Amino acid sequence: MSTRSKVLKVFKDLHRTRKKVFHGDSFALTAARDKINTEFKTNKDVADSAKIEELLTVGRDCEILLRKTVIQAVKKPNKDTYEVNITKETSLLKNTMFDPNAKIPPPRRRTKKSTDDAT
Repeated sequence: MSTRSKVLKVFKDLHRTRKKVFHGDSFALTAARDKINTEFKTNKDVADSAKIEELLTVGRDCEILLRKTVIQAVKKPNKDTYEVNITKETSLLKNTMFDPNAKIPPPRRRTKKSTDDAT
């Protein structure tokens, strides 16, 4: 696959994911579109193949991050609840309740270095 094809694929994948993740949120759709387009325009003159591969990796990682971690929440009218849009691809982490009886160690304090150590 040529470099141009790889770049176009990442560009299109990012835009497809943007449309799916931010469906119905015109502000987020516009902001994400502008950011994607700005990043690609900023780097359009990069000629070093190693740098291009690095940028492609960043683009792929961003697409995965958007697809798997962004969740839309919309407040329901006249209620104090939210409707959340979770897909099959969304990474769900285990939510452990905080134990109020847990023993949390105090933060460690830094000690000041003496001026004799500097010489």
